[in-house]
Amino acid sequence: MTLPLIVLAVGAVFVGFFGIPGALGGGNAIESFLEPSFTASESHGATAASPGGTEAGEHAGETAEGTEHASRGLELGLMALSVFIAAFGIWLANKFYVTSPEISENLKTQWAGAHRTLSNKYYVDEVYNATVIAGTFAGGRGLWTFDRRVVDGAVNGTSWMTVISAWFSSLTDRTIVDGLVNLVGRICEEGSFWFRKVQSGLVQNYALLMLFGVFAFVTVYLFSR
Repeated sequence: MTLPLIVLAVGAVFVGFFGIPGALGGGNAIESFLEPSFTASESHGATAASPGGTEAGEHAGETAEGTEHASRGLELGLMALSVFIAAFGIWLANKFYVTSPEISENLKTQWAGAHRTLSNKYYVDEVYNATVIAGTFAGGRGLWTFDRRVVDGAVNGTSWMTVISAWFSSLTDRTIVDGLVNLVGRICEEGSFWFRKVQSGLVQNYALLMLFGVFAFVTVYLFSR
């Protein structure tokens, strides 16, 4: 943690040279660079609202310049106050934690609640973990459970129903449909075998069969009288 703070401190010191205010003889390049972002809408509104846009703009510039010169002493006083507060904070930290560390230990014991709150950074990380992080994990577990039990269950159930219905369909096709078709084919095959024996193509056989038929009819006729 110390190394990142050192890098940030060096960067702050380096960038600070670009922001030296006019009260100390600097150009304050950072303020000049960011000024259009804050004054564009105000200058546009003043120009649109005033009948004499050019004169109003010049008057506003003169007023701003006068205000800048008038507040130079206040600006220097605030800078001096900021430097004094920073120096006092450095001296106080050195006093509490370097030269007389027992002071910080006594304050830690005396203000245990405040020390605990500040040491835990106002419990921001704990609250974030208990709400956002825990809620995200709980939502992820819920979605995973829903996917595993509902989505995957529906897909797997459908696949098993498809397999079972396909097995029954195959069984029905093999035993009933194919059985009937094969039975009809077998009957036709056996019938054609015996019909082929009768339909020999010989006239003598046909004449013999006719004779037997006439004999059978005559016999039935005589016995029926």
